[in-house]
Amino acid sequence: MKIDDKLIEHLSKLARLTFEESEKLKSDLQKIIDYFEILSEVNTEGIEPMYTPIEEPCKLRELEPKPHENIEGIIANFPEKEGRFIKVPSIYG
Repeated sequence: MKIDDKLIEHLSKLARLTFEESEKLKSDLQKIIDYFEILSEVNTEGIEPMYTPIEEPCKLRELEPKPHENIEGIIANFPEKEGRFIKVPSIYG
């Protein structure tokens, strides 16, 4: 696959790149495509796909909910609260 000027021009407009940046983009994209073409030549017949490079199972501790000793102190020190509930900033905007 070749990276043509039309594609670079389109991507440059979308990203508002300068001429120098778009030339670098063209070079970088071509290097990436060339590398993937080299990788596609590797014989992977009979090799199972890897989902992670780590073969050991994940060693996470079991989650055990424990009551906190000083809930009232935490609520008292929180800037915004309603009764026993604390108010936090919205993550939805």
